Amino acid sequence: MLGNLVLLAMFMVGLVATMAAMSRAQKQAREVEAQRAKAIESRVNQMRKDTEADVTAFGESLRELDLEVGAEDLSTEARDDWKRALDCYDRAKDLMAADPGTGNITLVTEALEEGRHAVACVKAREAGEPVPEMRPPCFFDPAHGPSTTDVMWSPEGGVARKVPACAADAARIQQGRSPWIRTVAMEGHQVPYWEAGNDYAPWVRGYYHRYEQSPVVNGLAVGGLGILGLGLFSALFDDGPMGP
Repeated sequence: MLGNLVLLAMFMVGLVATMAAMSRAQKQAREVEAQRAKAIESRVNQMRKDTEADVTAFGESLRELDLEVGAEDLSTEARDDWKRALDCYDRAKDLMAADPGTGNITLVTEALEEGRHAVACVKAREAGEPVPEMRPPCFFDPAHGPSTTDVMWSPEGGVARKVPACAADAARIQQGRSPWIRTVAMEGHQVPYWEAGNDYAPWVRGYYHRYEQSPVVNGLAVGGLGILGLGLFSALFDDGPMGP
């Protein structure tokens, strides 16, 4: 009888210990999941903030262009380009407002890319120059607008390869200076946007997916810039959701 009581007591102690361990494990799992969800939310908010900054910057460039050339004095062709730029700006704003997450980010940056080309067309027509061809945005910062040429460039720790560059960055590289690189916040530090991993894939995709047949853009997507596997462009044509 006494032996049975001892066994029962040992069983109960073991059961309580097991339940306590399970409770701790479940609590730890909930804490890990909460931290993961918080980290994802933080990255989503950061990408939205960066995208909103792009929309704002494009709107400011439109106001500056209006003061510079005067929309009322444009030629018929330039006025059509001007209207296209305004439509792209409105579309980008509406898309940002329609989705509090990242579902529309690709469509937003796609609209901005098209709008910046329209602005370049307005400037070219007013200067009496040929309308620029559709080219990928400047690699160093898509907000610089359409590239004008391809340049050989290598990131720190990476291999040299051709990248599309705007006129200003192409000139800086030719002069032996560093291009103006777009950086984003990552774990408390500012890093080049292509080191942000899949988090920024929707943002990049909108700017560049139109040029998936371009050998230069394809080279970025396949090669990932050779930055120890951190090349964001390797996810350029992946239509999946933002990674955790």
